[in-house]
Amino acid sequence: MILVIGHALAKPDTLQAMLAISTEHVLRSRAEPGCISHEVATDAQEPLRLTFVERWSDMAALQVHFRVDASRAFGKALAAMADGAPEMHVYESSEIDLSAGRTRA
Repeated sequence: MILVIGHALAKPDTLQAMLAISTEHVLRSRAEPGCISHEVATDAQEPLRLTFVERWSDMAALQVHFRVDASRAFGKALAAMADGAPEMHVYESSEIDLSAGRTRA
């Protein structure tokens, strides 16, 4: 599984617009093949900070997602409104079933 964690800091006057385009992006991304989950949330202690958490079945699915025109447009629009450059970190991971102590791919 591929895990993507991203952050973007809004300006006070861009927060609502950033949330609107982020919600559209999340809903569209959830329908893409290989998307397990895709979310955006505001930070409880830093309300201008948006956090994105995405889970993808594999790197191929994520790469297809990155090539979608709407995904590229979203990234550019988000960066244009953000206070500083948005961050994105991509990890390869596996889920751990704590009840059985086993790792699930």
